[in-house]
Amino acid sequence: MSQVQTSTPRHAVAVIGAATAGSEIAAILAARGSLVIVIEQNARPFGKIEDGLPRWHVKQRQDEYEKINAKLEHPNIEYLPLTRIGRDLAFDELREAWGLSAIVLCNGAWRDRPFPVEGADAYVDRGLVYQNPFIYWFNHYQEAAYNGPRYEILPGVAVFGGGLASIDVVKVLQIETTLRALAARGIKEDMLRLEREGIDPVLGSHGLKWADLGVAPCKLYYRRRVLDMPLSDIPPDANPKRAEVMRQARAKILEKAQRKYLFEFQERSVPTGLIVEDGRMVGVKLSRTEIVDGRANVISGSEADLRAPYVVSSIGSIPEPIPGIPQRGEIYQYVKQEVGLLMENRTAVFAAGNVLTGKGNIKDSLESGTGIGIHVAESYLGLTDDKVSLADAAREAAAHEGEIVAEAVDRRAALSAETIAQIRARARERQRAVGYEGNYREWIRRVTPADLQ
Repeated sequence: MSQVQTSTPRHAVAVIGAATAGSEIAAILAARGSLVIVIEQNARPFGKIEDGLPRWHVKQRQDEYEKINAKLEHPNIEYLPLTRIGRDLAFDELREAWGLSAIVLCNGAWRDRPFPVEGADAYVDRGLVYQNPFIYWFNHYQEAAYNGPRYEILPGVAVFGGGLASIDVVKVLQIETTLRALAARGIKEDMLRLEREGIDPVLGSHGLKWADLGVAPCKLYYRRRVLDMPLSDIPPDANPKRAEVMRQARAKILEKAQRKYLFEFQERSVPTGLIVEDGRMVGVKLSRTEIVDGRANVISGSEADLRAPYVVSSIGSIPEPIPGIPQRGEIYQYVKQEVGLLMENRTAVFAAGNVLTGKGNIKDSLESGTGIGIHVAESYLGLTDDKVSLADAAREAAAHEGEIVAEAVDRRAALSAETIAQIRARARERQRAVGYEGNYREWIRRVTPADLQ
């Protein structure tokens, strides 16, 4: 802790995941008098704001970092970094041995939904790349101490997706391809300028056109129609005319993005097989689809070869399975999903944020399942000069979920002062093990790379 505790807590709650949802819920619980142990798998607590939101969102990322820092400085919060549930601390141990009042899962949805062709995962990083590690690489690869996955930017990459996160991927590919092509001509350019102004205007300032670079653009493939792309939400109560207008707006968003970043797009296309040579995936069998009663059905006999330097799968993210937590399919199994209750008994277990929604693409990560409009989508994709606070809706949703959890915790029997002290001692033992000495701001200063962008 960085400050003196304000009062003797009646309850103790572990919050797993320290980013937007986790910090908001932790602060609500702490303000209501609970001791809150915030357990974070990374050194820094910023989650998808740091690792999933592309680094061209400079100001928005920095603003959200500071909001999270301010929340986690609360005197009733113990920050427990570099601690991954299931690796460094078993979930069953946390729930059964610590004596907590409750556990709240705010660990997000970081696991990529599997590429929809049997056997594809045998070729991960051998022709198949997943979105989450790819964006993580893009955000950190320029750091001198970076030791994560590395990816080569090549022309003509095939991307499968359809949401805002998949357009993030094609933007990275197109911007990085342009930077490398210009560097080969002795021209140094800036990633932020390319993202802000668009590729054509920047090339034009050097007397060039895209065709002059001699590189193939990447291409985005979507299994449904462009009108079905989840680039913005259609309210469930929208009348047919309004719904159609909003579908057409999705097409305009895509058109603007293509015009600015010069990627190609093909709708009604789905991978149905793999092309493998010498132990590497060198493409996919690509089939066409038709939309019948809302379903994307594969058209028989339409399969053709699609070869690419590699394939990026950007079809969604789901929560990581945690041993000890019941799961049905891709999402956790709830006792009362309307309040996010997963497990009852001595230590109740709740879920919030993307763990609760079961969604993890960047739209869902930042909006926590709430609606996203045309204006927000265009701002997020860099298609307007307006800048919106992408994390505000996620924070608002987390605050609502936090109040529900806090009320449930308040109804539980108070813990003894001895139990509270034992829980605090367990937390501090783990803090010492990872080198955290109790001063939150000093820790953040120490673990932030000097060259972090």
